[in-house]
Amino acid sequence: MRNRLTKVIQFTALMATGGAFSFLMVFSNCGGSSTGRPTGTAGTTGGAGTMGNAGTMGGGGTTGSGGVTGSGGTGGMVVMHTCTPKPDLMCGASAVMLGDGKVTDFGPADWSTTNGKWCNASGLQGSKFSYHGGPDGMSTDGNAVDSGMGNLVLTLTAGSAGYAGGGISFEGCVDVSNYNALSFTAFVSSGDISMCNFKAQVQTFEQRPTSQNPPGGCDPDAGTSCYGFPASPKLAIGTTAQTFTIKFADMTGATHVNPIPGQIVGLQWQLESGMAATEGGAQPICTGEIRIDDIAFVTAP
Repeated sequence: MRNRLTKVIQFTALMATGGAFSFLMVFSNCGGSSTGRPTGTAGTTGGAGTMGNAGTMGGGGTTGSGGVTGSGGTGGMVVMHTCTPKPDLMCGASAVMLGDGKVTDFGPADWSTTNGKWCNASGLQGSKFSYHGGPDGMSTDGNAVDSGMGNLVLTLTAGSAGYAGGGISFEGCVDVSNYNALSFTAFVSSGDISMCNFKAQVQTFEQRPTSQNPPGGCDPDAGTSCYGFPASPKLAIGTTAQTFTIKFADMTGATHVNPIPGQIVGLQWQLESGMAATEGGAQPICTGEIRIDDIAFVTAP
């Protein structure tokens, strides 16, 4: 009887030990997650300049500061990139170089909902922004990052003879002289913008006003027209995601003193009510939700 009781106690202890080991094995396979609150939209800074066929140009957002680090995702660990923002937007020798040309895809390794910033493998960080303007006061803007789909969402209304846009600012001047084109995917997820013009624009240090923070190289107080960012031709954007590749040589804008690829401080996408009015009426008003993703600088044939 005593031997049987001893065996029962030994068996019970063995089962308890095995159960604890199994619990540890299951618990160790859980993935991390990153949650938080996105930042608000950046306001319109200063007046807009006028640029050839590119329409009336809007202002960009104000960059922020602070590194991004952490982990997230499901089904395993996703380590976010770590970035250290530059204290200014000075170009030249201090410019950021993108080794692979990638800017961001707003995926779990790039986008921090907590900080409201994106950060890529090259150490470049930035924020999202939106803006609008026009004579009738009907233009509106909104921006967000859909972390589930991994894209930038711009909710824009271009009023009659107006414009609305949004994009991403760079915390640091970027030199992409090793590339000759901008690439991204875009589509309209709701609304109708077929009666308006949609264009991509490259923000340059030379055309960024000195009144913005951090300041650019264009002084509006000296009578200089700022915001003359190089812009693409009108893009035929539809309801299905498609990749657009735009060569720098095909962009129009202000005459630049510095090479455009060597002084990029942001990117933006603009909706313009630029089509001619019909039968003497007002220019059309367009509203749409536009999604941008997979932004990169590439070498196009």
